[in-house]
Amino acid sequence: MQMVDFKQMKRDKPFEQLSFLRQDYIKTSGSKKLRMFYIWLNRGVIGIALYRLERMMFLLLGKFWKIFRILFIPFLYPLYAYSNCEISYAAKIGPGIKILHPSMGVVISGFVTIGNNITLVGGNVIGGKPSVRSNKIFKLGNEIDVGANAVILGPIELGDDINIGALALVN
Repeated sequence: MQMVDFKQMKRDKPFEQLSFLRQDYIKTSGSKKLRMFYIWLNRGVIGIALYRLERMMFLLLGKFWKIFRILFIPFLYPLYAYSNCEISYAAKIGPGIKILHPSMGVVISGFVTIGNNITLVGGNVIGGKPSVRSNKIFKLGNEIDVGANAVILGPIELGDDINIGALALVN
């Protein structure tokens, strides 16, 4: 897979999210091709699909998505509750996100920029302190593995090829 350039991610293309969703789906299904037929029932895949679809709509409609989204809340919230994943549509996440144990919960803030291939084991929070809102840097690189119940609080900038252990607090 190609590496994501953070400068290029500022120019997200709405329909590129569908390509990213395809790559997320392939990464989650792994080497067993038969798994692709039933993996769509996986709670993590549903959470990722919701993020990708909402991100696409946000990129298409801009700030109007916040208003238009109100019509879809009766459909979105039960799916978010089922998936146990709350990934903000404002977050910029490259292709290859994988959530292994979504029943433990996953929360990703809208202030973060994440590169390719992040693996979340479950119980993870990637969020920011209030100072992140004032345009501070909150970036995670490519090829990051986040252990169970690990928390990443920004503003922070992490490089590529990082393993964050279980129960870690990174700030």
